[in-house]
Amino acid sequence: MNKYVVGVSLLLALLAGCSEKKEPNALQQLPLDIVAGKALAQKSCSHCHGMDGRGVKDNIPNLAAQIETYLLKAAQTYNHGKRAGSSGDAMEIAKELTPNQLRDVLGYYASLPPLSNLGSMSASYSYYDRGKELSKPCARCHGTDGNPTEAGLPRLAGQHPQYIVKAAKAYRDGTRTMPTMHEKLTGSSQADLENIAIYFALNKPKPPASKVANPYEGKQFTNNCAKCHGSMGSSGDAGIPNLAGQDVNYLNTMIKAYRDKVRNHSVMHQTISGIKDSEIEKIAVFFASEQPTQMTFIPPEPIDTLAQKCDLCHNPGNTNPEMLTPKLKGQNRTYLINAMTAYRDGDRGSSAMHKMSTFLDFDATIEAIATYYSAQAAK
Repeated sequence: MNKYVVGVSLLLALLAGCSEKKEPNALQQLPLDIVAGKALAQKSCSHCHGMDGRGVKDNIPNLAAQIETYLLKAAQTYNHGKRAGSSGDAMEIAKELTPNQLRDVLGYYASLPPLSNLGSMSASYSYYDRGKELSKPCARCHGTDGNPTEAGLPRLAGQHPQYIVKAAKAYRDGTRTMPTMHEKLTGSSQADLENIAIYFALNKPKPPASKVANPYEGKQFTNNCAKCHGSMGSSGDAGIPNLAGQDVNYLNTMIKAYRDKVRNHSVMHQTISGIKDSEIEKIAVFFASEQPTQMTFIPPEPIDTLAQKCDLCHNPGNTNPEMLTPKLKGQNRTYLINAMTAYRDGDRGSSAMHKMSTFLDFDATIEAIATYYSAQAAK
């Protein structure tokens, strides 16, 4: 995985250019003509980066007050085709600039004052709070905390977050048919679904209040179920849902739907093929009567901890020439998300960033980092 926290390998790649091109440090030694740079920016760069250095669209980075040597090195990567995959043909202009023009136009942008932040987005970011806000449309059926108050509906509180994300994506994308769910989830990003899943997973599950006279009568029919869902309905696989303490009517309906192939799942079809309605009803009673366990789930690292890691390289006071990295504070949020995603997915090259990618497994983490830095005052 990769990110917008640029590191050593990317910087070295910037230096590995064609012999006729000057290295960034050499470019910086050329005389700077701010007036010429401003004119060139007006002609060739302002349609994307503005005259004030602010990206005109969410996926375009701000250049104002950025570290000049970093800009020169980054331009060299475009010039040598190292970054074409992440910016399309938009940076083809870099190939057309002479060394003096490159020095002037990027020197102009670096000389601009820091941009003021637009909007009122807070730098604080909580996966739980973000998920709670995004889950409001779910409350009508699943309860505000993931514990439904009506019969026939599944409990999400304490459920495996990976499973919640998998199921939600299926509803959103239409591979699971339920118009109401599809409508509510349409437009939700991967980060949205992850935040919702984290919120529900961290809430304590409440078992149904109803009691059954002989709940263990159905255990004899659950041998095949136990292989995936656990002997008592608590799965050890994060991608498989817990059944313990779920609503009996919901379990009864869903098991029959799998048996009758109304809901697609080849393993479930094979496992419960030919099972009788009376047996399904007893299985549902058994699992519904079990006490749901509070699963152990460690959410992604909080943003304060992540920012400390990013700042090890992206501290503006860093003077190590081999660790020259861009300023992140005040940068465009969507651009940061896109850049980190490109590094994580291998669409941008930077071995240092790839090594840091272990904490970017969640899209929600990428969103958290981008939200934090974009809300900081640019310097």
